[in-house]
Amino acid sequence: MRAIHAVPVTPENFAPYGYLANIAQPGSAYGMGSAPCVFHRDMVLVPNASPAITAFGSLKVGKREMVVEDTEYHSYAMEVMMPLDDDMVMVAGPASGGDPELELQEAFLIPQGTMVVFRAGAWHGAPYPVHHDGTVLICLPERTYLNDTRKLLLTEEQKFRVTL
Repeated sequence: MRAIHAVPVTPENFAPYGYLANIAQPGSAYGMGSAPCVFHRDMVLVPNASPAITAFGSLKVGKREMVVEDTEYHSYAMEVMMPLDDDMVMVAGPASGGDPELELQEAFLIPQGTMVVFRAGAWHGAPYPVHHDGTVLICLPERTYLNDTRKLLLTEEQKFRVTL
């Protein structure tokens, strides 16, 4: 089975797939006001191609072997994910307009509290918690999971392992 190594995420190495913002540890980015209350405004902007409202939900992910068995994309929607309670590995691949180019998939180590925005068309899947079962904040236009998701289950030959 092919293996890929998860690398620490940076805005630069994730740019082909979308955007990042460390929501939990924003530093001085976009800060307004002073301690004890500082508002960090407009850290992430997610334009929608449709007038659908953005919906927020959660994804519970169990700690499991980091073997990629499926991948998906959304043609008309960006997807926002943010690990809430553990660092997580997320796998991303470039938009292809058809089947994924699995040899181009990359794995990123996403610190807890870092918001990840996948561009429309970027291949991705459920994150892999590093230490324990976890929760991921998910933001998508309402009902995207039903009307704008192409999911592909990988064959045994296509599956690959992620290492840390």
